[in-house]
Amino acid sequence: MYSIKGSKRANDQKNYQMKTSIILLFLIISSSVWAQTIPLKGKISAKGSHESLVNALITVKDADHKYQVLSDLDGNFKMNIKKKGKYTLEAMYLGYNNLSQDLIISDENGHQIHLELTPMFTELNEVEVVADVPIVIKEDTIQISSSNYKTHEDATAGDLVTKMPGIDKDNDGNITAEGETVSKVLVDGKEFFGNDPSTAMSNLPADMIDYVQIIDEKSDQAQFTGFDDGERSKTINFVTKKDAKYAYFGKAEAGYGSDERYSAGGNLNIFKGDQRLSFIGMSNNVNQQGFMSDNLSSGSSRMRRGRGRQGGGNSGMDMSTNSNGVNTTHMLGTNYIDSWGEKWDVNASYSYKVINNETDQVSTTEYIVSENSNQIVDELLDMDSHKENHNFNIRLDYEASPKTTIRIRPVIKLENGDANTYSLSNTSLKGGDDLNSSMQSNFTSTNSADINNSFLLRHKLNDNGRTIALNWKVYYHNDETFENALTNINYYGQNAENDSTAQKILGDTEKFRTSANLIFTERLAKNLQLKLNYFQSWEQQKSDRKTYDILDPSAEDGIFLEDLSNTFTSHQNIYRPEAGLMYKKGKINITTDLKYQYSTLFNESEYPQQSNTETTFGYLLPSVHINYTFARTKRMRLSYQKNVSLPSVTNLQTVVDFSDPLNVSTGNPYLEGEENHVLRLNYRNFNISKKQMFFVNLSATQTDNKISNYTIIAESDTVINNVPLKNGSSYTAPINLDGYLTARGVMVFGTPINPLKTNVAFTTTGGYTRNVGITNDITSYTFDKSLGQGVKFASNISENVDFNISTQFTYHWINNDQNTTLNGNYLHNNLRASLTVEPIQRLVFNTSFIGNIYTGDDNLIQDNIYKWNAAVAYKLFQKRQGEIRFTVSDILNQNRGITRSVTENYIQTSTYNIVPRYFMLSFIYRPKGKTNPKDERRRGMGPPPGGRF
Repeated sequence: MYSIKGSKRANDQKNYQMKTSIILLFLIISSSVWAQTIPLKGKISAKGSHESLVNALITVKDADHKYQVLSDLDGNFKMNIKKKGKYTLEAMYLGYNNLSQDLIISDENGHQIHLELTPMFTELNEVEVVADVPIVIKEDTIQISSSNYKTHEDATAGDLVTKMPGIDKDNDGNITAEGETVSKVLVDGKEFFGNDPSTAMSNLPADMIDYVQIIDEKSDQAQFTGFDDGERSKTINFVTKKDAKYAYFGKAEAGYGSDERYSAGGNLNIFKGDQRLSFIGMSNNVNQQGFMSDNLSSGSSRMRRGRGRQGGGNSGMDMSTNSNGVNTTHMLGTNYIDSWGEKWDVNASYSYKVINNETDQVSTTEYIVSENSNQIVDELLDMDSHKENHNFNIRLDYEASPKTTIRIRPVIKLENGDANTYSLSNTSLKGGDDLNSSMQSNFTSTNSADINNSFLLRHKLNDNGRTIALNWKVYYHNDETFENALTNINYYGQNAENDSTAQKILGDTEKFRTSANLIFTERLAKNLQLKLNYFQSWEQQKSDRKTYDILDPSAEDGIFLEDLSNTFTSHQNIYRPEAGLMYKKGKINITTDLKYQYSTLFNESEYPQQSNTETTFGYLLPSVHINYTFARTKRMRLSYQKNVSLPSVTNLQTVVDFSDPLNVSTGNPYLEGEENHVLRLNYRNFNISKKQMFFVNLSATQTDNKISNYTIIAESDTVINNVPLKNGSSYTAPINLDGYLTARGVMVFGTPINPLKTNVAFTTTGGYTRNVGITNDITSYTFDKSLGQGVKFASNISENVDFNISTQFTYHWINNDQNTTLNGNYLHNNLRASLTVEPIQRLVFNTSFIGNIYTGDDNLIQDNIYKWNAAVAYKLFQKRQGEIRFTVSDILNQNRGITRSVTENYIQTSTYNIVPRYFMLSFIYRPKGKTNPKDERRRGMGPPPGGRF
């Protein structure tokens, strides 16, 4: 057995501190000259209520010119008209009838107008006008009125949206809409804490939200030019109520419980029109990892086979209800949004996060060797890890002129961490003799930096679709790793022996990439637009790995192992011209383009021997996107796209990783890029009068040259590429294989049940995955097919009775074409329920339940998971802003951490420790009030004193 002393760990960390190289300098010089124009200003509001309409689209056009602008938070808008004359003015806003009228521009000193839009839907009941539109559809946006979904008093934005059909939140807080992951959440059209959806979901109160907009957001370039390039990201925009645009709100919480469990944290948001400032912080040891979900993982054990080089994929059989192990989390964050004068929009955020993780894991892995010689690996793993992360991003938008805009987007991420891992494992033939057993002790330290910046310059050459844009990006990545890997292995059988290894491994990886994308669009005819595009990138990746044998105590710094060390450099150049056409007329919009990507890949390797490889790739990359609008509330979108991704330096580097003699891995410098063929179909249909929603979302991806695994599992002592393998050991390298295919579909129908004051949604899902890999020179395909049906009930009774109940049954068929031991079927029922009631004044009761129930073949599924939480709270103070809460987590003490993976050559089931049952008493305070609009600094004054935010 080996161990790493605390002093050694501290010294190692000091000796291998991160190199930080941040030299990014951007000089922006933009000038624009234009003729004298006529200013047109105005305000747009709702007829009757006189409520300002935010982000309404106002268009002024004649035969030769077209001007468009969006209204601001107060409904104001302005534009510059080139010349006097007669124009047509149009105004559009979701939920309101379009306005079209003649406009005469005659005064060179400018015009001031006031527009009023009438609600789209009215019901004749004497003279009553119903202005609350439940659902409004416009192109790629679904707008849902929050007033149609009643939530409890303290509900968040996440609680609100999960009541809506087609929107769901998993156990880790990830949001999906129409079967697609929500990648961005906006508040009044502006990003909130970068691209982290969970922050807005968990910190924005539901009672501040007026509308929820579900958007298939186009790329920045497509929004600017009107040329639909087919790129979409699922986005949710929360449109706040008018009285919330000048308000402060937040939450502060502190609790302490049994077994020294604690949780403290809070947030504060100050909204003053365009200026919005948010602060978030938390500290707990109950596995709440909070915001910025894209930052740090909690730490996980390495796969025993092909350490760090696993290709292929898995079937997604994830049964976990918590992050692995027990996490102690500390974090702080801030977000700033503002407009500096008339031309600058600023959005910046920063977060600091620390996670300490303790994981005790037991896993069983069956490796597919042959029908009668599969191997079983049982492993016990104990890991303690520490990670720290700094994340900063800023978005600067500058309007140099009505036709010229500039966007700058720097992002910086810094991370460091270390982990101590100790494991015991045993390998045996299935139903047969033991092959080996091992003890391993590892200490790993990592420091990394990611710096990314993009510069986007866009200019309209005329008002009829002629545009030009330049997008320049720079990316830098660096990480340094230090590892002490100690093993002690007993081999059994005829050649029984004991073997020990002790290695020190130093790794240094750098990546630098810069790219430029030049885009030109031109309207060829009334319904036809042309796009010409040229993209070029240059990338260099360098990986330096040095391995030392430290088994001999007489060698102070270790013995350098040249055969297990390597300095590898990869140069990648991409040249990609593109031409496309967009046809748009009436109900149909067709976009098609063709790219030709020419890539060069040059690899240089030093010791154990010097070698160079050079490869060129040529790819034709077609795409077509068809949008058809049957009616305002019924739409279909069909798309096909081919793309390619080149291999990373990790897969290309030829260095042999022998730190675990049972699991040897290497790279492959002859890898080619993966070619993906992606087909998507989306159909929407809404019955607004009945408040019914129906949609279908289908997608399929076929990958040629998939980077998968070539694995040799030794059935006797052997040598592979000069690497000795003992019986039961494995040798893994990446390889290109055809045959990978995945497809999935989701269909949702939602409708209210008015007598029950409940909304119901029925969800049908289907999935198909075909993995491919090579084990012992046998190519095998693993298939995972699934079919599911679910139903969700969401209360709409009152604020005092709030519940969500859902169940989803999914049946899986798993089989392998070469080895029937992998075959089996199972049924998974995911049951979730939550209830919040206020039976008497100020007394609030809350309970939630999650159950994952499995039935089927024992070789696939054996365990069920249940977690039942409950809390009782009493509201304090006159405005109920305070609260005393008593919580019981995991009442049944039945919650467990379980993960399961099925790939082309193994099945693995792991169980791990989680936070057990505990009790906690907490105090919560929710400040809320108004900010004075008069206190908001005047637009045009620039940033606060000192120029900092």
